[in-house]
Amino acid sequence: MTMPSTRKLAIVLAVSIGLNLFLGGAIASAWLVKRQYGGLRPPPQVGMAGDFDFRGGLAALGSEARPLAREIRREYGPRLREAGKAMQDARREVGRMLRADQIDPVALDVALADIRKRSDDAQAVMHQVLMEAITKLTPDQRRKFIEAAMRRGPGGDRRSPPGGPSPEGPPEG
Repeated sequence: MTMPSTRKLAIVLAVSIGLNLFLGGAIASAWLVKRQYGGLRPPPQVGMAGDFDFRGGLAALGSEARPLAREIRREYGPRLREAGKAMQDARREVGRMLRADQIDPVALDVALADIRKRSDDAQAVMHQVLMEAITKLTPDQRRKFIEAAMRRGPGGDRRSPPGGPSPEGPPEG
């Protein structure tokens, strides 16, 4: 039996190190996610802890909110889709600029300003949607809507609604 060549040994060693690093990273990642999100809680699927979940608020109202949801979707759906597409296009342009070999700081600044403007435009439409919906709800429906819309973040952690704690008092937990 002959000794393996140095080159073959180096290749096998490099592959082994690569696999070990990959497995070590996967294990460390799983451990960190489990530690951060309390073991059984999955990480949030979308949004951030500070997001306002408009759809979740309407969903909490059940069938009583369906007519309102249809009305809002019909009236504001095209504007929301347009605002979302405009933001996506602006982000894509900034991404293209960031990947370029040469960065033009002036053009990048203009593109980032465009993202801010498009984000503001989208936020304005969302505020119109919120005004439209909230003003058509009864006080009880509003409380239920706000409580559900504010139940976001890792594991659905509750936050106080805008303006302070809910009338029922602070959440238990």
